[in-house]
Amino acid sequence: MARTPGELLTVSRALRVLGAFTEAHPSRGVTELATELGLDKSQVHRMLATLTQHGYTVMDPETRRYTLGPALIPLGHRAERSPGLRHRLERHLEDLAAKTGESSVVCVPDGYRYRTVAACEGPGLVRYATTVGRSYPGHLGATGHAIFAFDPTVSPADLLRAKGHEPRAEAVAALRERHERVREDGYALSEGEYDERVMAISAPVLLDGSVFGSVSTLGPPEFMRRSADAIVSAVLAAAAEIGTGLRA
Repeated sequence: MARTPGELLTVSRALRVLGAFTEAHPSRGVTELATELGLDKSQVHRMLATLTQHGYTVMDPETRRYTLGPALIPLGHRAERSPGLRHRLERHLEDLAAKTGESSVVCVPDGYRYRTVAACEGPGLVRYATTVGRSYPGHLGATGHAIFAFDPTVSPADLLRAKGHEPRAEAVAALRERHERVREDGYALSEGEYDERVMAISAPVLLDGSVFGSVSTLGPPEFMRRSADAIVSAVLAAAAEIGTGLRA
């Protein structure tokens, strides 16, 4: 791999090791990481030992395999709330709001709920506003469907159980079918699911196949229905642009 100016190779290699832990491969061994990343086995072992010492990875003493550690959890939460992330997201949301004439938001999963991390109000006189940091139940609204339809670690039953009781089988089946349709279409649409005054069109933001969150356009149904196809196209484009920007 070519070295870029100012790059510290040890740090770069450690970040590549952390990035190799994915939803498809949540636990990794030293040998497989070294082979996959083209690194020396002893280097990978030392990096993992150091990361484990600081809580960024955890080793299972029986299998000698590693998983991501608890120190990453508060770091991720601080990253979500950082001005830098909001600044990178808001420019896309401002562009989306200008194209659609309605409010736009980016939300991320928060357990079995989802939470707003960036928002931009629409330019019209009638607009829907959402507060940054507010969370919503994961089983309701296009925004949640666009996230959890692409999250293999959370099932429809999990989302419905989060309401505090065992869900009916038909409710689980209906939500599972909804998620399957979202995966087929690539976006979600809801009308009045969380708030009867609001229609939402949402698309997942994917980073290397894993869902980061979703981007949504929100507004009064009577206005959004007139240009639903155009809004879908704008939301899908915004999701792709945000994903590209975050990867960069």
